[in-house]
Amino acid sequence: MRAWMRKKLFSDGLVFVWLMCAGIVSMAAAQQTENELAASIRAKLEAGQFDSAVSESRSGVKRYPASPVIFQLLGSALFKKGEKEESRLAFQRAIQLAPGASVNYYNLARVDLSLNRLPEAVTSLETFLRFEPKDAAAHVLLGRAYHNLNQTLLGIEQFKAALAIDPTLPLAHFHLGYAESALGEREAALGQFETETKLNPDFADPYWMMGNIEFDRGNFDAAQTLFVQAIARKSSFSAHYGLARVFARKGKGLEAEAEFRKALTEEPDRIEAHYALARLYRQMGRAEDADREFGIVAAMHASGRE
Repeated sequence: MRAWMRKKLFSDGLVFVWLMCAGIVSMAAAQQTENELAASIRAKLEAGQFDSAVSESRSGVKRYPASPVIFQLLGSALFKKGEKEESRLAFQRAIQLAPGASVNYYNLARVDLSLNRLPEAVTSLETFLRFEPKDAAAHVLLGRAYHNLNQTLLGIEQFKAALAIDPTLPLAHFHLGYAESALGEREAALGQFETETKLNPDFADPYWMMGNIEFDRGNFDAAQTLFVQAIARKSSFSAHYGLARVFARKGKGLEAEAEFRKALTEEPDRIEAHYALARLYRQMGRAEDADREFGIVAAMHASGRE
């Protein structure tokens, strides 16, 4: 009897050990499956297969509703597709599941910036920077958010913090110069814009920003050169409009008209360009053309009042 009992207990023990091992293997397999799913979603994101990435992520959060990684990937895929509100919810859920994962605060801030939710973006970026105080790009994003909230001095602090970490960071000098220009600190702004052109020579915006400063100082030849340099890199309303103003000041009516027209091709609803063109036509004695442009300006004002 005792031998039978010993044999039974031994047999049951083997079964128990086998079940425990099977359970451990099953748990490992499940974990591996979640990791494999995450890897598959990442591969689709890298390949630009955003629809597939969203679909797979949606299925993933149903299978792993407590996985911050899968929710993070869902948020990234939705953001890539332009579905920003749902992307925002996904990143918020990832933060709830893993409040110590800094990357989700950064991701949420990017979504909020794109939605112009500036106070929310500031909160997320400040939280991220408590985790990652040496992330220069995050300091730039926070500076932009502050600047757009008209807290320019706080923005400048963040741009300078970014440059203290990485003096060669693209756009950091430009944004610092932009903020300094907004405060009327033109010499400081020019220095930042010039530095940006050396670090990032194909970026057009600092050229026309410098052109605006030189124009306001009455240095029309320098302004013209800078606007031309901006246009050579990227055709934009600001660069063509600036060059048109230079030609108008120099009395070159036809050249000014051509640039105003190019500016309006870029952004047809810019009322200041229609008004400037109307004034130019009046100075050139082209009354019918001037009346047409003044009529456009009046219609835009009326539409704005409505």
